[in-house]
Amino acid sequence: MRASAARPSSTDDSDTHDTAILTIDLAALADNYRNLRDRTRPAECAAVVKADAYGLGMVQAASVLWRAGCRTFFVATIAEAIDLRILLPDAVIYVLNGVLAGTAATFQEHGLRPVLNSANEVRDWA
Repeated sequence: MRASAARPSSTDDSDTHDTAILTIDLAALADNYRNLRDRTRPAECAAVVKADAYGLGMVQAASVLWRAGCRTFFVATIAEAIDLRILLPDAVIYVLNGVLAGTAATFQEHGLRPVLNSANEVRDWA
């Protein structure tokens, strides 16, 4: 029989239970974008910044990518797209979730582009 490990107390204030800290090198992010862009020419290179840029911070990541020359971005939801539109008014922004019922006017109002995920969405968007 093995003894069970002691569980940390929620009132334990020792440093053994500190949360992790992630440091993002935004200059490296910009360099990586430019490297990919240069390798994929003449095709366009875009950035996916959904889910808060995968935890990097959409505002910081998208701003750095814009300054590095990225003009096309993908997000998951229309709410993310509107937030990004406010930050980057001249960007081309695609929404991966497509056109959900009742959202066509919002896409048009904010100059957003849906990713059309089915024949029905293509027909409805046309």
